[in-house]
Amino acid sequence: MSAPQPNPATLPLRNIWYFAAPSAEIKAGKMERRFYLGQPVVLGRTKSGRVFAMRDVCPHRAAPFSAGQQSDEQGRACVECPYHGWKFDVEDGTCRKIPALSEREVFAREKVRAPIYPTHEQKGLIWIYIPDDLRRFDGVPDLDPPHIPDDIPGPAPKMIIHAKAEGPYDEAVIGLVDPAHTPFVHQQWFWRRPGDASEKVKDYEPTAFGFRMKPHRPSSNGRAYKLIGGAATTEIEFRLPATRLETIRNEKYTILGLTCITPTEDNRALITQMFFWNMPLLSVLKPFTYPLAKTFLGQDGAILSAQNENIALAKPVMLYAGDPDRLAQWYLALKRAYLAGGADKFENPIEATQLYWRT
Repeated sequence: MSAPQPNPATLPLRNIWYFAAPSAEIKAGKMERRFYLGQPVVLGRTKSGRVFAMRDVCPHRAAPFSAGQQSDEQGRACVECPYHGWKFDVEDGTCRKIPALSEREVFAREKVRAPIYPTHEQKGLIWIYIPDDLRRFDGVPDLDPPHIPDDIPGPAPKMIIHAKAEGPYDEAVIGLVDPAHTPFVHQQWFWRRPGDASEKVKDYEPTAFGFRMKPHRPSSNGRAYKLIGGAATTEIEFRLPATRLETIRNEKYTILGLTCITPTEDNRALITQMFFWNMPLLSVLKPFTYPLAKTFLGQDGAILSAQNENIALAKPVMLYAGDPDRLAQWYLALKRAYLAGGADKFENPIEATQLYWRT
């Protein structure tokens, strides 16, 4: 008897772009084995600086390309399999050389291909497109890659933090948009005063593939916001599949906090939080703020892992109570809409509204 197939509605979306890695992690001429949506991928950068992603399984005998090396063949950048030296073009996956074949033997090596994943690099960030069926994928993504606004300062993030999470991917993403957990999971002195909850009223509007909290004055009980000073505003946007952008601005400075959740192996994800800024004080304070931010993000990973223990054991039905849980419901509705129509026929089910909660 075959094992039951998982419900696609509970799995991470496909035919969409995911955050792959900060650019700084992938050095020129190097390759790394990574997992995205449970699939092995060799993520690398050619000696000339071009990022590429290829299924990390040689079509010959299934050895991992990531254990091999990069080389050139007929002027083309290739990965060389560590088992038999077969070379595959990083641009289109075509086999360019089979060293063991005699010149007398006829073999259509150009018909042998290693599947390629589209990548995009901008502002020090690498994105990867995950198609529904890699072997039948024509190489053209259904939608444009993510774009960080041009007015965000700097060529790359100035601070990067990672945290691992276990459990259903949807629950990790819901944690990303959930506004009500903050004072309980994160009780640092710099973020919230215990028991200092106040009524919040936020205006939301739909975006192309998500929703946005319109610009507003930051919460008075959020001490971290006070660093920027002046007449600061903050706006928060969520984009499918799992990207949260919080932009804080005043007349002089801009800070972007970008958080992405990347599904890696089954029931595991990597939370990456990155910050861009043009505020000199934050650069000075970075040695002090980095460990605080790492602790902050680690608390999210820890509560998700703790939650997963109960999900695995009890398989509960999740409850949603009023406006504090509305963003979780919106995410699930967005995901259903994307599954139904894909990028071309996607219809955002969210309408502009006000939400109310206490935090």
